[in-house]
Amino acid sequence: MKKAILMILAAALVLCAMTACGDSHRQTGSQPESAVFQTSEAAIDEDLALIIDDAGTIGEGTAGSSLKRAKLAHDLAALAAEKGYTEEDIETLRSTFETTVNTMEEDAKSSVESAFENSVFPMLDSMINDGETAFYKGLLEDAGVGGDMDSILNTPGFAESYNSIKSAYPFN
Repeated sequence: MKKAILMILAAALVLCAMTACGDSHRQTGSQPESAVFQTSEAAIDEDLALIIDDAGTIGEGTAGSSLKRAKLAHDLAALAAEKGYTEEDIETLRSTFETTVNTMEEDAKSSVESAFENSVFPMLDSMINDGETAFYKGLLEDAGVGGDMDSILNTPGFAESYNSIKSAYPFN
């Protein structure tokens, strides 16, 4: 039995070595067509995925959840200001939301929906549309992220970028 296992293991190692050495895709740096197809089918914005993951860790009514949600709103706004998303990015952003949320447990999915729908979007909408930055200033400062919110909100193209993220949110 041991001899058979060793022979199978040796054959597997030889096969792996031959594949790694003779794989033309690795030598040229190109990807096989199937890898390109898979990548394009589930386009992911890694930075947005991290924010969505963070939203999944905020339990409803837990200690500090309002501060965590304020930080989440800040982080989403900072991402929108930095990336400058446009309508052309909406499909990738929607794919990111769907792919990220679909890998989560039910509690985390619920936390994402609650965080975005009940806190993040209303807070940012209020700041953008109504200029209610002063109303949230204390909460943002308590969350440790209040210092640069005015400059984020005044970044050229911020509102369009944020609206692209919000338009991509598929769980309304």
